[in-house]
Amino acid sequence: MCAIPVLTLVDLLSAIRWTLWCIALVTAAFIVRQAGHVSMPVRRTSALLALVTALLLPMLPDPGAALGRGVRIGALIASLLVTINLLSRAAARVPRVRVLLESLHHVSPSRRYGTLSLASQFFGGFLGLAGIAMMMESAAGQKKVGYREKLSSFSAVTRGYAALSLWSPMYSNMSIVLAMYEGAHWAGVLPVALVVTTLFIVLGVVLDRLSGAHRHAQADASAVTAKELVHQGWPVLLGMLGFLSFMVLTSRGLGLPISAVIIAGAPVAAWLLNAHLHGGGAPAYGTAARQVLLDMTSFRVMAGEVMMFMASGCAGIVIGSAIPNAWTATIAAAVAGSPALACLTVSGAIVLMSASALHPMLSAVIVGASLGPVQLGLPVLAHLSAVLVGWSLAIIVTPFSVVSALASRWSGIPVLVISLRANATFVLLALGLSACMLGLLACWMQR
Repeated sequence: MCAIPVLTLVDLLSAIRWTLWCIALVTAAFIVRQAGHVSMPVRRTSALLALVTALLLPMLPDPGAALGRGVRIGALIASLLVTINLLSRAAARVPRVRVLLESLHHVSPSRRYGTLSLASQFFGGFLGLAGIAMMMESAAGQKKVGYREKLSSFSAVTRGYAALSLWSPMYSNMSIVLAMYEGAHWAGVLPVALVVTTLFIVLGVVLDRLSGAHRHAQADASAVTAKELVHQGWPVLLGMLGFLSFMVLTSRGLGLPISAVIIAGAPVAAWLLNAHLHGGGAPAYGTAARQVLLDMTSFRVMAGEVMMFMASGCAGIVIGSAIPNAWTATIAAAVAGSPALACLTVSGAIVLMSASALHPMLSAVIVGASLGPVQLGLPVLAHLSAVLVGWSLAIIVTPFSVVSALASRWSGIPVLVISLRANATFVLLALGLSACMLGLLACWMQR
């Protein structure tokens, strides 16, 4: 498990070809050794994707390059997942973090949705999926909450996840999409991503108000005010912002990919945070190092996720490269002259494919690789953003995603209700609004 992020880091920082095949070998060895932790559905799905990959590889002009890109994508996701989870586990041990999570659910009912949406940008944006899981666990612990209020709270967290996955470098979404576009950088995408993120948050708040989820909620005399939340949470928020700022400045200053900086920096940050929790000093640093290693060994249960990431990454690139040019040319001709329609086609295709039980990552990679910016006549920034929008919305509307499964498990609400029924209107409106905005951006960039 340690070798996968280490070798991925070497591959990101150097052009040595042998590291790629070392990653493939080490990953395969890890999956085989921890096969007992892989569920049967994941095994079947991964085997099917591997079979499809093997059948299509001979049809490609450069099968080795396509397979190599797939391996890099799968290893990058696995490395980010493990290293960020080390930091998330350390953060979960901070008492102030738990207190702040509890306070988020004691704001006035009319402001709770917006508060949770904004809070998810911090907890999820800086702590990864583990931060979202912490928010869901806290929401599940609220006993005196009605069904509609509970659905509203979990919708705020899941839609907040869709918004933050557009901009946060802690997620594989951004790293993988950037890897698909040569010369693209996180800092260049960030302004557009933040605008779409704001659009998603505002849209969610409006829909929540129109639904009247809190109209009949009982007023809480001890409701937490915004001032109290800031007073409780400013050290936590400052620490999160400080960590991300350090990662970004290091990436920009050294000219390194932000993914490489996160993979290298997150374990160090987890070690320092654990040492602080143990009181500091030389003995605390030794204890913290043992804690990080203990946390790392617990990730053997992620063998199923690693298997699925590798299979999806390879299959997505290969399938996308094998799609005939005549098919993509037909689609490109249908949307020619309308950048907004082209962006909607990219995002909508990812959502529709994910709704048909394809993994959102696989859907995004296939669409991004087959319907490229050149075929659709879009600037790279607009096309990249459309892929991110489709991927983020697909995750929350499909009942087959990890986020939907987490929300259903913690809330007790059926997975189809918490994903498709709760978010269908939001996703449709978000697709239309984001496509219009990205279409305007494309027109402005093409002038």
